[in-house]
Amino acid sequence: MFSKICHYSGIVICFALILACFLPWVHYNSINETFTGYHVSRFSTNNYYGRAGIVITIMTSIVFIFFIIPKIWAKRINFFVSGLLFAYCIRTYIIFTGSLFEGEVETKTGMYLVLTLSFLLLVCSVFPKIDIKSDN
Repeated sequence: MFSKICHYSGIVICFALILACFLPWVHYNSINETFTGYHVSRFSTNNYYGRAGIVITIMTSIVFIFFIIPKIWAKRINFFVSGLLFAYCIRTYIIFTGSLFEGEVETKTGMYLVLTLSFLLLVCSVFPKIDIKSDN
């Protein structure tokens, strides 16, 4: 029963994680700009953080596809890709929220949602829904 709940909640979390990429992630006071996963502008020092939302969306789509496939190899690949996704979200959090000066960066709810949902997706992939067929 628990694995069935994790399976369906994992599918819902995939959609929520993709939507969280469109929410505001951080606000930089020095340039008065709010970044999302898809809207990132270049700093005057030529630093560019990239569009992390694209990578997160692609990896989440792969996880979603492997949630639907009812094979054991798909569940193992799903666990691996979910781990990579969580690690990438931690990397994104560190890059986007790191600053030299205190109060320069305001972390918004979208960044916290990306971290939380990617962790929940990893937990849901640990407990896959696998139907065991008996020979009786």
